[in-house]
Amino acid sequence: MVLPLFFIHECIRDQLQRLGAKGILALVNFHKKCNSNRRFDIATWQEFLRFTGIRLNPEELALLMRTHATCGTEFHFGTFMDCVHGTLTKFRQNLVDAAWKKLDHDLVGYVTLDRIKDVYHLKVHPAVMMQQKTAEEAIIDWLSESFGLLQKVYHSDLAQYYLLIGASIPHDRAFELLFIKAWQIRADGYNVDDALNHIKVQVYKNRNRIREFFRDYDPLRHRLILDSQFAAAIDNSKLVVTPLELRAVCDQYCMNDDPQLLVCWTAFCDEIDTVYTLKELEKTPLREVAKVPVLEGLTPQRFQMGATKLDEKQERAVQEVIRKIRTQMYNRRIYVRGSFQDFAQPKMCIGAVGHVTYTQFAQALSSQLNLYIEPYEVALLCAKYDDMKNKTVNYLAFTTDIDPAP
Repeated sequence: MVLPLFFIHECIRDQLQRLGAKGILALVNFHKKCNSNRRFDIATWQEFLRFTGIRLNPEELALLMRTHATCGTEFHFGTFMDCVHGTLTKFRQNLVDAAWKKLDHDLVGYVTLDRIKDVYHLKVHPAVMMQQKTAEEAIIDWLSESFGLLQKVYHSDLAQYYLLIGASIPHDRAFELLFIKAWQIRADGYNVDDALNHIKVQVYKNRNRIREFFRDYDPLRHRLILDSQFAAAIDNSKLVVTPLELRAVCDQYCMNDDPQLLVCWTAFCDEIDTVYTLKELEKTPLREVAKVPVLEGLTPQRFQMGATKLDEKQERAVQEVIRKIRTQMYNRRIYVRGSFQDFAQPKMCIGAVGHVTYTQFAQALSSQLNLYIEPYEVALLCAKYDDMKNKTVNYLAFTTDIDPAP
């Protein structure tokens, strides 16, 4: 029985996919043997069949020859492969081009396997997130299915790989998820690291512990929850996240091989918790943990930069109040910052580092520092140092303006 031509092409595609790195090597090498018309002689075609070990019966081979070797002396390998894996749409081609641009950042024209290992985003590999494999095992397995037998990888090789595996992925959304997971590349150009940085800054500033909010949706501890549950946990934890950021994070930590696209919340929480410590630090105690995490918008001096700019009249008035307080404290040799420490204790802390409420600020000025300040002057100071616009005063920024420099 002879299968229709379409099914023969599909059968060949499945066999090439199962060959993994050997299949990619075959496609790369035999494409190079083609002439300008994307053809080679019949002997080269037979060599391709022997190298790949593609199993077809004589009738199916004869049908392929009648279709792709019409002249009898040359086999149209280019047309044959177009029938096997199709061509890249503009949407998919843009994703491949973006991935190549990220890989070949030095514009050499090719990349090595070491470069691929460095760029490939292993943290969100499904097997790594579920702790079924280590990162090293995951990259070795992936290379054995892709470029493991190549010394150098070119743009055409990358396109050939995604042509082959993309032929069995009918939906562009699923195809895009491959690039989101592997290369952190989205079709809309949004960088998920910006979303993670935004969340990390909020967690560090407010001392949030978000893991418990996700654990409630995973009573059996499978590590996976629905994206709607993930969004609810984010909302319950009082994190301010835009819909675009939420979508980007869900795509990054989803199990793209799962029909429901479940999100691995444990991997997400492990990444966010790096603002406090490193995972399994007890096993490798010699690792150094930064005192302050390296995050965009977060510097060691961020609390001292918490003053806001008022209008010209108010700014002159508040600067006069600051000058008056600074002079009194200097004459009395009082260090102001220590007077606010009681309000920063856990029982009285409002949850934002370096901040106290308006009431606590006024109490510290009157009871701790024995200052007599008019209510309107206190209101000016509160407006000046309310950098979060949430009725709190950044007392670290205030005391930086009052206390003498060390």
